[in-house]
Amino acid sequence: MIHSEEHNKQLQHLQRKGFIMNEETNVKVPKGALRFVDHGCHAHVEFAEGDEKQVPKLKMVAYAGGIIKDHWYWDNLAIDLDGIQFKQSKFPVLENHDTSRKIAVIGKPIVEDGKLMAPENAKFLSTEESKEFQKLSAEGFPYQSSIYAKPSNVERLEDGATAKVNGFTMKGPGSIWRACEFKEMSVCVFGWDSNTKASAFSREETEDVDYLESKTPAKAGNTKQEKEVTKVMTKEELMEKHSDLIKELLEEAVGAVETKLTAERDALQTKLTAEEAKNATMADRVVALEKNDVIRRENEFKSTADSIWSRQLADSNIPIHLHEKVSGMIQYSKFVKDDKFDRDGFAEAVTAEIKDWEDKGVTQTAIGSGFSDKEVDSQSSKENAKMEENKSVAARLVERSGLKVKKD
Repeated sequence: MIHSEEHNKQLQHLQRKGFIMNEETNVKVPKGALRFVDHGCHAHVEFAEGDEKQVPKLKMVAYAGGIIKDHWYWDNLAIDLDGIQFKQSKFPVLENHDTSRKIAVIGKPIVEDGKLMAPENAKFLSTEESKEFQKLSAEGFPYQSSIYAKPSNVERLEDGATAKVNGFTMKGPGSIWRACEFKEMSVCVFGWDSNTKASAFSREETEDVDYLESKTPAKAGNTKQEKEVTKVMTKEELMEKHSDLIKELLEEAVGAVETKLTAERDALQTKLTAEEAKNATMADRVVALEKNDVIRRENEFKSTADSIWSRQLADSNIPIHLHEKVSGMIQYSKFVKDDKFDRDGFAEAVTAEIKDWEDKGVTQTAIGSGFSDKEVDSQSSKENAKMEENKSVAARLVERSGLKVKKD
């Protein structure tokens, strides 16, 4: 058989990578093995908010990019999103892959966020099936979606083998469609599963599929048989046969634990130091606030006391020049207890002190001046002595001048 140029390129590429090749082509594959649904695949209709024409938009995830578990034909199956080919400009959306039940027409599907999805600009048809799908979907019926494609390059993973696909590592046994041609997607009530017996999915009906198959063997020491031996090996056998390995693993484990504990301890110490510094700063702030509060409160006490003195002295007969001396007789601090100022008690004490001064004769007799009796007598004596001295000086000056003064 003459192979296509693309087929030969794929074959050469896989041979260079050391894959075991099976060049069989024109394989008769059951139709049901080409149509399947992945978990998380759904289809529904949405209407744009505020759209007066109520134009429906198709929201459809045909393949979620994951592993289709326990497929009856392919084992575990993954489809490489990078290898999907779209050879037409338009594709059909059917119901249950039945070509007689047409739903819509779409352009090239899009691959986004690791999923294969229908473009939103799908054109719905006027068929009864399409109208029913739109109506039931809008009412909340949970349709699933399914994909139909034909592989052109299949990588078979043997038991224990691994391979990268769609950003994750897949373990064998299983199959990966490294290249395939997209045919159509369908809305389904349940999608395809191993129990479906509909004729469109029949395992007896086949299609000719021309694909290249490669096999990825398991790495040495990673076979299922060796894994089973490891599982049944006793602790004593393990110690006897692999004592050096166990010692090495223990040392690595202890080292890893010590490293982790050291890192955690350093992190805790750093956090503790930061908390201590924070607490010290907070303590300094509290002390400063307490100091400011004490000063403010003390100033309030003093201001109140001064106000009481000023008011009562202004109403008294004590001379102004004695106000400062009188106000120093009673200290307001003696009336402060438990950070509270006894205003009434202080005012009573001030009243009593002023009265005592007034009772003892310390009063003012004219506006702007005030003297005690003792101070008045003393002032008069001084003035009389000064007058006599002035008369004596004047007499002497007259005598020296030669003038005669008439005596009274």
